[in-house]
Amino acid sequence: MPDQLHPLSPELVQHITAAQSALYAFILTLMAGQDGAADVLQETNVKLCRELHRYDVTRPFLPWAMTLARFEVMAWRTRQSRSRLVLDNDVVELMAAEIAEVQDERDLAALESCLAALPARQRELIADRYDRGETVRAIAKRLGQPENALAALLYRIRKALHDCITTKLAQEELA
Repeated sequence: MPDQLHPLSPELVQHITAAQSALYAFILTLMAGQDGAADVLQETNVKLCRELHRYDVTRPFLPWAMTLARFEVMAWRTRQSRSRLVLDNDVVELMAAEIAEVQDERDLAALESCLAALPARQRELIADRYDRGETVRAIAKRLGQPENALAALLYRIRKALHDCITTKLAQEELA
């Protein structure tokens, strides 16, 4: 089947754009500062667009993008294998795992901080829906609210959390 371009939603374009500096830093680390990181980033972006249909929008974007970047670094390494300065694949795998773990810890810390900043009622709704796994229908019925109004409120809370987390991570990156 020939490669096809998939239309990118504005949200996914935003994810790809927002991930550029983190992906570039990740790639530079895996390549130990060698020339070619910008090329690998471009190849990663192409791969992200081609593989977008495989992205699960319920999961964080950056770890998925970093996985594709890691494979692009490995492909670059294969092409550059004549050079003695290229790191061993096992070293690249170890470094990728360490960076992903740090990124997960930062994301989790930002999420916890942003959740703590929410009003108590909103925190309780998030806990009902995501920690306890209650359906929107069940929560709405229990609270005596219209289902669509509750769904809209949950969307606004998730959007506020996303914006808060993005801001915190960006501030951390600048610090």
